[in-house]
Amino acid sequence: MKHSAITLLKKVLVYCAGLFIMAMGVSFSGTADLGMSPVNSIPYVLSEIFTFLSMGTWIIVIFSLYILIQFLILGRDLQPARVLQLICTTLFGYFTDFTNFLADRFLPDPASLPLSPAGIYGVRLLYLAISMALIALGILLYLAPCLISLPGEGIMQVIADKLHLPLHTVKMCFDITVSLIALAISLAYFRQFHGIREGTVIAAFGVGKILGLYEPLKPRVHRFMYGREAA
Repeated sequence: MKHSAITLLKKVLVYCAGLFIMAMGVSFSGTADLGMSPVNSIPYVLSEIFTFLSMGTWIIVIFSLYILIQFLILGRDLQPARVLQLICTTLFGYFTDFTNFLADRFLPDPASLPLSPAGIYGVRLLYLAISMALIALGILLYLAPCLISLPGEGIMQVIADKLHLPLHTVKMCFDITVSLIALAISLAYFRQFHGIREGTVIAAFGVGKILGLYEPLKPRVHRFMYGREAA
């Protein structure tokens, strides 16, 4: 019993660490200002327009909407446990607000640096690269314990199961859809691309590539959670 409790505690720690590192990646991406990842694009754009709510709060609002859509799609096949996604949604929202606060305090805005336009763009690309590395690491840690999925992944899985489609196809369609929605909101309000730029496309491909580089870390994470028997 004691061993099971310790294992669960370790899994929760790894899970929360993954969410926090992902939130750090989101904050680096926001400071880079080259475009958000698709799943965070709508909350980011809305937080830039309706500033009375933080980005973390908008994440909670939009991700909660994704949970509601899952319930509507599932209908009678509703799985009540899916409501637990509210826990990780709220946690991720608060983490994002906290890491945004840290970024505002300690991460220099590239536009304020005494550099040439090319140098400023280089710093933005550096921030984007750090963002992708953090998000990929966060995904690895957050998925490793097999606990609660974030609503973005949840809604993709529900659609894939309901329509009998490959998950990667649904993910591509979902990413395109939310990106277009964020782009439409951005163009309607700012009259320019805001939150959806070249960084969005780079991250869409780059995060997966970097995640593959982290593959050797998986056994170490599993040994930490389950002990040497997981080796």
